Amino acid sequence: MNPSDRVIGRLLEALGSVDAESAWTDFLRIYSDTVYGVVRTFARDADQMGDCFLFVCERLAANNYRRLRAFRPDGKAQFSTWLRAVVRNLCLDWYRSKYGRRGLFRSIASRDTVDQEIFAAIFLRGASVYELWLHLSRKGYSLSYGDVDRRIEQLHGLLTARQLWLVSAARTNLETPPLNEDAAVELRDASPSPETLAILRETERFVRKALLRLHTTDRILLRLRYFEGLPLSEVARLVGLKDAQTTDRRIREALERLRKQLPSEGLLAGKPKSASV
Repeated sequence: MNPSDRVIGRLLEALGSVDAESAWTDFLRIYSDTVYGVVRTFARDADQMGDCFLFVCERLAANNYRRLRAFRPDGKAQFSTWLRAVVRNLCLDWYRSKYGRRGLFRSIASRDTVDQEIFAAIFLRGASVYELWLHLSRKGYSLSYGDVDRRIEQLHGLLTARQLWLVSAARTNLETPPLNEDAAVELRDASPSPETLAILRETERFVRKALLRLHTTDRILLRLRYFEGLPLSEVARLVGLKDAQTTDRRIREALERLRKQLPSEGLLAGKPKSASV
C-alpha cells in the first residue's frame, strides 16, 4: 500500500466534518502530484494544464467533496489507483467541454454495442487487445480473445483510409477536431467507472502473480497470445506447434490452469457470465 493511502480513511472522514477545509488542504498536499500526473496526459502546454487542474479540483471539491467521499477504504482498490481513474474521467469532461465529443462513423454506428465498445477502446483510446479483453470479460461478455481479435479485424475493414487516419490523429493529438466526417451519432462513453477500472487493475495484478506459478511453456503461450497480441498461427510457428488449432487448444488448457491459480473472487476464477452480443 502507498504510505499516503494509509491516512485516507481519516482524511475522507475529515472532509465531511467542520475541518473540511483543512482536510482539503492536506489532500492537495498529499495527492496533487498524482492528480497533476493524470492532467499532463490531457493537456499540451502549461496554460492547458493549469485550466484542467483547476477544473478537476473544482469538481473534486463540489457538493462537499462528494466524489472523494464516495471512496470506500475497506474496498478492493487502493485509493491512489481509484483517484487516478476519477481524475481521468474529469479530464475527459474538461476536454469535451473545450473541444466537444467525438462521433461514431456511420459504418460503426450500425454495429452492436460490443463492437462500438471495441471501436472506442482500440481505435479511439489506443487500448491493447489484452486490456480490452479484460474489460469485456469483467462486464460479463463471453468472448474469447480470438473473438475479440476477429471483431477488431472486421471493424478495421469497415473503415476507409481517411477514417483510419482521423482516429489515429485523434488518439495521438488531443487538439484534433472532433471526428465529424461521416459521423452519425454521439459516441457513448464506454470507459469503465472509476471503481471498475481500479478493480480491473487489481485483478490484473492477481493474474500476473498467478502467471508466475505456471509452467514456463504455459507462460510463453499466454504472453505471446495475450500480452504481445500475436495471431494463433504466429504463436504456433514461434513455439513449434503443429497449427493454429493445436495452439488454440493448448492456450485454452493453459488458461484453465491459470484460473485454478487465482483466488475465488478473481476475474478468471469462474466462467464469465453469458451476455448477449
